[in-house]
Amino acid sequence: MTKKVIVRKDRWARGHALPRQYRHSYVRDYHRHHLRAPGPGQRWVRVDNQFILINSISGVIAALAAAR
Repeated sequence: MTKKVIVRKDRWARGHALPRQYRHSYVRDYHRHHLRAPGPGQRWVRVDNQFILINSISGVIAALAAAR
């Protein structure tokens, strides 16, 4: 019996709200990943193989960066 693996790829865009289920994986060591420092009220989160800068209250996407 083989195991079926399903990979879900979502497309994110600036100005869209990131769903709540993706907002929990905060990136605290953003310098290690060559990301700029988040502004006041912003946080970097990692979703799949992307870093997404969001507003920490509303979840609106401010920037995107691919993981290296």
